[in-house]
Amino acid sequence: MAGTFTVLMSVATLTNVVARYGFNSPIPWAEEFSRYAFIWLVFIGAVICTKHRRHICIDAIVTILPRRTRLFLHLLADVASLALMLIMIYYGWILASSATHPTSTLNVPTYFVYMVVPLSALLILLHSLKDFWRNLRAAFGRGVER
Repeated sequence: MAGTFTVLMSVATLTNVVARYGFNSPIPWAEEFSRYAFIWLVFIGAVICTKHRRHICIDAIVTILPRRTRLFLHLLADVASLALMLIMIYYGWILASSATHPTSTLNVPTYFVYMVVPLSALLILLHSLKDFWRNLRAAFGRGVER
């Protein structure tokens, strides 16, 4: 899905650039479509990064700590991530459900654009729960560390 949005966004942007500068006739909906595709791409990319545990982290200090301390810091980070995702689900749903007007050029309901916020937060929550469970088991001696 992220790859599809990347390709569609790139094609729309390239086509609009050629139309604007080559034919002096820009495509009215291309910029808006690219913007919304980018929003979806970023949020779906965050889900993919969470699933594969590829988010950027600065672990210089964490790696020199004792194993037990590291495990509890990972648990603390997991709890913070879970809390943030619950907040994003709640407020993302409020945002999406209150956005009923259509977009300016594509004329699609804006809730379709904003629905990616609670949807991606829910998917990240599920992956974060899996990480939390794995780190909890590792902290209490029945699992493997990150």
